[in-house]
Amino acid sequence: MQHKWHKEIKAWADGAEIEYFDDDIGEWRNCTSHALWYEDDTYRIKPQPKEPQYLYVYADGNGITFSGNDFASYEGRLQIGKIKLEDE
Repeated sequence: MQHKWHKEIKAWADGAEIEYFDDDIGEWRNCTSHALWYEDDTYRIKPQPKEPQYLYVYADGNGITFSGNDFASYEGRLQIGKIKLEDE
C-alpha cells in the first residue's frame, strides 16, 4: 500500500514545490525545507501559473480585426494592441 501522499512525496523528491493547507489561517503555505507528511495534514504540488492568453487587435483599411494568434503584421494589417484575457 502506498503512502497517502505518495504522489506529492515523489514530486518533492524530484524538485517540485510542495504546499500544505494551514487550517489556522485557511490558506495554502509553502513547505519550507521539508514536509513532515502527516496523514491528517493536506499537501499539494504547488500549482504553476497559467500562461497568459491574449486577444490581438489589428487594423487595416477595412477596420479593426481581432485574433487569438499573434501574427505581428500580416496581409497589410498592423497590430495595434493586445488585450490580456483573464480566467475567473
